[in-house]
Amino acid sequence: MRGLNLLVFRDDQRSVSGQNIKAELVEKLERLSECSSRDAWTGALLLTGEFECGLADCNSGFAELIPSVTDGIADALMLCESGSILHPSKLKKLIEAARAVPVFQQLNISTPEGFAYYALHPLTYADADVMAEITASENLLVVGIRSVGTTLSAVMAAAARVRGARAQRITVRPHGHPYDRSAEFSANQLEVIEGSVAAGATFAVVDEGPGLSGSSFLSVAEALERAGAPWDKIVLASSHAPKIDALCAVDAARRWPRFRCVAVTSEARRPVQAVDFIGGGKWRSHLTMNGLEWPASWTSFERLKYLSTDHGERRLFKFAGLGHYGDQVFDREDKVAAAGFGPRPRAESDGFISYPWMDGRPCSATDVSHAVLQRLAGYCAFRQRAFAVELSGLNALQQMAEHNLRELGLDLAVDLRLERPVLADARMQPHKWLLTPDGELLKTDSGSHGDDHFFPGPTDIAWDLAGAIVEWQMNPQQTADFLNLYRRVSGDDARARIDGFIAAYAVFRLAYCLMAANAMNGSEEQPRLQSAAAAYRALLTKMEARSLSAVQSLMTMSDA
Repeated sequence: MRGLNLLVFRDDQRSVSGQNIKAELVEKLERLSECSSRDAWTGALLLTGEFECGLADCNSGFAELIPSVTDGIADALMLCESGSILHPSKLKKLIEAARAVPVFQQLNISTPEGFAYYALHPLTYADADVMAEITASENLLVVGIRSVGTTLSAVMAAAARVRGARAQRITVRPHGHPYDRSAEFSANQLEVIEGSVAAGATFAVVDEGPGLSGSSFLSVAEALERAGAPWDKIVLASSHAPKIDALCAVDAARRWPRFRCVAVTSEARRPVQAVDFIGGGKWRSHLTMNGLEWPASWTSFERLKYLSTDHGERRLFKFAGLGHYGDQVFDREDKVAAAGFGPRPRAESDGFISYPWMDGRPCSATDVSHAVLQRLAGYCAFRQRAFAVELSGLNALQQMAEHNLRELGLDLAVDLRLERPVLADARMQPHKWLLTPDGELLKTDSGSHGDDHFFPGPTDIAWDLAGAIVEWQMNPQQTADFLNLYRRVSGDDARARIDGFIAAYAVFRLAYCLMAANAMNGSEEQPRLQSAAAAYRALLTKMEARSLSAVQSLMTMSDA
């Protein structure tokens, strides 16, 4: 399986109007005069970090104006963390500085995965133990690796200032092959580095990760060394300690240990009521199903989940995303609940959402019935109306399907037609539907996955229709009834395009399960993932045989 090159992660970089992101930032800052909470400051910091990163990446002539705003917000967040608040006059100056940035161009923004999906809080990089290891001298230069490192560098520099150090920061974007990045500093940045060397500063290279290679960290550290920074004053501040021998960067086992590494791994910041950890697949043990029925899970990519164990009402807490990322998830799930399809969410601190822990049982494919088909059809029709988006095409999804089919040796044509673009649910599996004691069928986990860093991303509603058909193991008659029920309530006849989406959905899930099984080799999760992969492959093989039979029939008719 190591030899397969499969696509499951999508490129979620988006183009946004510089004027729009600036207006959103100003609005967030203005609201802080009324609500100066840690979460509000964190949301503003994430947005200005993205703004700064986008301006720097496009080499805007105004890129030097926004870092002062980012730094001011980071300083205010540190004040808030200590129990103080920013003086209104300083907030007013921050708002004026944000308004003064004359940006007109489109900016390319990448989603910061740690902040959006995996409960990485920027303040983790300001923890006292971390800063004690890094601020060994009175001067500190923080080098943030764009994208996420932009925000993290601002927090670390702010935390150093709180400790009395003189802290500056710059950011850089390494380029090249993911396993062999290179980094170069601008002339202005080289001047800053030269001055920091003369002042005897410590140099902290800051980013989430390292990933598979460690190449970005190494490229920036070695660029600092070439610019004159002593190797023994360069610190790699990462979100976890890597397994050095497993890093894929060229000669990583020799290069990485040359620099001191400080890992900021710590308990996730979460609401105080979120006590009992049930992430990493443990949630399955709290449902009315035995271990043999547990659905497969790539547990390392699950959202953090906890149960509350006090205050009477039992609630499920799930990380939805910091700042505007969590707000978007909450808004989607709130709409689903308001339409009667899901449990009512409640916004919590630190990017979490909570839900009432509901009695009932998760469904299985054996529960499929006319009433279930009607409920699934109604839900898909609701999403088609409520979560419509503008989308020009499905090129990335088409390429994913064709690439994975070739890589897996499957000869099956895929024709994806875009007619009803939406933010899909993307989790239509039976166990994501809860059957309550009074017979109500509720959709859980409805807001996160249609816009995360896995495929499909924004797509046609036929992706969810296909997901329901595949996961509920509908036979031809049930499939026809389901699509007819959906057409009646939505006005959308998806029959002509559904086969392409069934193939694309199944090959994505096959690739996903194979990659997950490989990543979790030797764990008890591996056989579950392999079994799920086998089921998706069997479906695709059946579709391949049916397609071949149809082609042969056409050839026979032509010969006749």
